[in-house]
Amino acid sequence: MNYLNTFIKAKNLDKRMVLDYLQGEDPRRTYPLYHAPLVPTFAGALDIFQLRELEKIKVETKQRRNGNFTSIVQLYDRGRNISRAGASQDRDQSVAEWLAFSNAHSD
Repeated sequence: MNYLNTFIKAKNLDKRMVLDYLQGEDPRRTYPLYHAPLVPTFAGALDIFQLRELEKIKVETKQRRNGNFTSIVQLYDRGRNISRAGASQDRDQSVAEWLAFSNAHSD
């Protein structure tokens, strides 16, 4: 059960970062870049995106019957010739998309 609580705290932290980002804040100035080694926070994902010059090549978002949005984001790393995808869901469409973006960065 401890791992579940850790996961929930991490997702809530990332959601706070996304909400700050949507209001014009740069979360890299306030929040940590990593939850744990090789597990970036939303702030870390923004950093990786910029440093590696990744491309967002696909964003697919659908609203579910329960009102939540499910989003899938695919990124392309031209330098390593790989693509990665991340998914997330939230009641807010923008939050779902940005959390999916963040989830695509785990190495």
